[in-house]
Amino acid sequence: MVADDQGGQREGGLRLIQILGERRTLLMRNLVLAWLASSAAFAVAFVGWMVPWATPEGVHVLYWSDYLRLFFMMLAAALAFQFVYGGLVYVILSRLGLWSIWTVAFAYLLPVFIIDRYGIDTPREARAMIVWLGFACLIAGVSWFFARREVRWPADIP
Repeated sequence: MVADDQGGQREGGLRLIQILGERRTLLMRNLVLAWLASSAAFAVAFVGWMVPWATPEGVHVLYWSDYLRLFFMMLAAALAFQFVYGGLVYVILSRLGLWSIWTVAFAYLLPVFIIDRYGIDTPREARAMIVWLGFACLIAGVSWFFARREVRWPADIP
């Protein structure tokens, strides 16, 4: 009787380990998907918006190969940024149980506001901050959408 009870506990423990492993695999897949999707979204938005906006009148129009090269450079930079900063945001907010669209958006907008406050010295750069706010919201939204996370505590605690 005791041996049967221990065998049942052992099988239950193995099943629990299997379930946790499946959840961890799903979580990592979602995190990698969010990492890639948000980086690609930034690279497309940057090349599609900033290059034409920042190019002065009368300057040579870029060839398609130049756009492609710029896209890959921006993708590499965005992947590095998302790997470090996005991973840090994900770990901190998910561990604290604060993974929501509002906290993720705040985490990505905070550096933009700090740079705007302390790093801007010309009016043209200040106007460009509007675009960077849009980029930060785009990255935050894509990251939050693809890296869904179950929070430990509901946000509507009485």
